Amino acid sequence: MPGILWRKQTNAPNKFMGSGMLPPGAYATLEHEYILVFRKEPRRNFSTAAQKRNRGASAFFWEERNLWFSDLWTDLKGTSQVLDAQNARSRSAAFPFELPYRLINMFSVKGDTVLDPFAGTGTTMYAAMAAGRSSIMVEKDTALRAAVLSRTDRIVPEANVRIGNRLDNHLRFVSERKRNRAPLKHTNSFYGFPVVTRQEVRLVLDRLEKLENSTDDLLLVHYAAMGL
Repeated sequence: MPGILWRKQTNAPNKFMGSGMLPPGAYATLEHEYILVFRKEPRRNFSTAAQKRNRGASAFFWEERNLWFSDLWTDLKGTSQVLDAQNARSRSAAFPFELPYRLINMFSVKGDTVLDPFAGTGTTMYAAMAAGRSSIMVEKDTALRAAVLSRTDRIVPEANVRIGNRLDNHLRFVSERKRNRAPLKHTNSFYGFPVVTRQEVRLVLDRLEKLENSTDDLLLVHYAAMGL
């Protein structure tokens, strides 16, 4: 499928390497990564009433679609690694929470299972929790286990802040549309605010209530539909 180029520019003072301002030894900094998108089966079919309802609840906002489904992402910054162990740092490829959160919302529906065969510090797992998806994480480096579990007490408030930001961003978008006298013809049935398309009418963002550490290898998330 069409891929995405993530432009993860940095303001680090040492980003320009080589001979500084003198030619010819300087070279351009590498500040992008490729996000490859593959599909292994025919287009997914949502045939039952329950599947259609769940798909509708998993929708994203029109303005999010316009930002997310672009082949160039420039609005996401890279993130630093905060690991002490050098061997763990060498295996961890840190990326911002928003990156997997966005991709999970783009290419799955609520209740789907996300597989990350290189879990690292667990960012993909926590993004799946925030998006209402299950996940299976695999990581062979036991030095990273503590880093993953150290975030369990933060994911509920952090995820709810992100969810709240999505609602706030949409309300700002609605206000801007109204100022420009651009009509929004549909109303979300849960929140009661205007939306651009009929596909957004059943959109619901589920707030995280608590995270339960059932066993060392199993985390259970409790949700409640999030209102304004």
